[in-house]
Amino acid sequence: MPTILIVDDDPDFREACRLPLEAEGFTVSEADNADSGFEKVRAEKPDLVILDVLMPSEYEGFELARRIREELQLKDLPVLMLSAVHEIKRPPYRFAPDEGYLPVDVFLDKPAPPETLVRKVKELLHIHREEPPSPL
Repeated sequence: MPTILIVDDDPDFREACRLPLEAEGFTVSEADNADSGFEKVRAEKPDLVILDVLMPSEYEGFELARRIREELQLKDLPVLMLSAVHEIKRPPYRFAPDEGYLPVDVFLDKPAPPETLVRKVKELLHIHREEPPSPL
């Protein structure tokens, strides 16, 4: 199964993401800040990264997303940004994926229901399970 890297400074939130992903069979790695996350992306080569925005410094996740794309040249690595920035900072606009400004594939507001997180991860990794038309 694919490996997911969760980069978030909140250990409780990392656990809340990790548990449903592991229940679906994913291998999960964690980092508690952008620098550690960057090094883990470089060393572990995860199949997908989940990033927070607001870590020890403000908007740290935005910078990490750009570093993944530009410094590591990982344009095809799926990046899902999961953050409470809209609730905490209340900017006059909504952040959304943007190739130049916010190079992520999906932006979800925290807290995202576990089933939504798992569904989005599977979509980004192109993992689809079709239900049979009738019970077997």
